[in-house]
Amino acid sequence: MSFSQEKINPPMYDGGKTVTSRLVKALRLKEFKELTEVLGVGKGTISTWHQREQTPFEVVVRVHLKTGVSLKWLLLGEGEMYENGPSRQLTASKDTDETPTKKIPYFILKGGELHKQEPLTLDLRFIAQLPEHEDLAVVLDSGKQIYVDKADTKVIAGKFLVSYAGITTVSELHKLPNGSVFMVLNGRDVEVDPEHIKPQGRVIFQVKMDNAK
Repeated sequence: MSFSQEKINPPMYDGGKTVTSRLVKALRLKEFKELTEVLGVGKGTISTWHQREQTPFEVVVRVHLKTGVSLKWLLLGEGEMYENGPSRQLTASKDTDETPTKKIPYFILKGGELHKQEPLTLDLRFIAQLPEHEDLAVVLDSGKQIYVDKADTKVIAGKFLVSYAGITTVSELHKLPNGSVFMVLNGRDVEVDPEHIKPQGRVIFQVKMDNAK
């Protein structure tokens, strides 16, 4: 199968002490153990990150939202700790010493239905570093925060928030040149009737929450 959209492969994220060292620096701490108090995570959790070279994505995003430190620097070691110069919104907020934020629609996906929650307040600097989008919403699904562009509902190939047969789920969709649409169900590609699916937005980013079971 061939699709017109180029495949986006995940980068080689850093993990373990490489990332926690950057967290210590970003938070202006002196020792790893101070992370337990500042971030509210146990020593055992941090030890596991180190031993298994794991990448603590949720914590990295949290620190980014709080400090404005570059996600690329935290996760990949690329670029500077801070992006070159503040945005126009950041400059405008300097006098009030407030972090510029935006309220984003927030939902919990449970039992095949979306349950609307109070809007999620996100740092504009974090939003600016997300993949290009027009209409952002966040969905909590099975311990993952899923960022969805509700304006992008055209199916070519990718992961979507989609309603099918009365059930809302997050699934891979792809469309063949002949118009056939396939959906990943239980790990298998299943052909579905295009008239019976309703894409609600393309997934542009997701983060696994550390407290997920």
